[in-house]
Amino acid sequence: MFVLINKMDKIGDDKRDAIFLNRKKQFESKAGNFKINFYQTSIWENTLYKAWSDIIGSIIPKKDKIKELLEKYCKACQADEVILFEKNTFLYISSFNNKEIKNKERFEKICEEMNKFKKTCQNDSKKFSNYLIKNVRNTIYLNEFENSTCIMVVLSNKSVNLELLKLNIGISKKTFKGIMDGE
Repeated sequence: MFVLINKMDKIGDDKRDAIFLNRKKQFESKAGNFKINFYQTSIWENTLYKAWSDIIGSIIPKKDKIKELLEKYCKACQADEVILFEKNTFLYISSFNNKEIKNKERFEKICEEMNKFKKTCQNDSKKFSNYLIKNVRNTIYLNEFENSTCIMVVLSNKSVNLELLKLNIGISKKTFKGIMDGE
């Protein structure tokens, strides 16, 4: 069971935790043997993305196998990181990274920014399918992965061939479909 206690931004910082713990105790006292996951949320910050990503992630079958696939893909492509998102909402599903990640809220921020970008594309009557973003430090490639997911690949290695990266995504799609179909 998941409980989202919303509008926590309306409560002062000094009282927020106490009120949250009080509400949590109220639910737990009536929950019996149900395991409850609680979230403090607000529509004005990334907390909703975090909560919904956790919920989606908890109901995805074979998540360990998906993570293994992302790890193999990441290493094969010499990528720094590979992230799998739900296609329509950009909620985080799973990821693998070869570098230490210090920002614990980055998936929620990526999710929020990708949704803004997707809406911009829709406003311009463009279909959102795949994008390449390059800057001095990184190359970021985003592609539809399968019917309900998108994959984001982050590279700092400038020698990685983008066409091979795309080819490996195609190969990984088949493996991913096999995992999801129970093969």
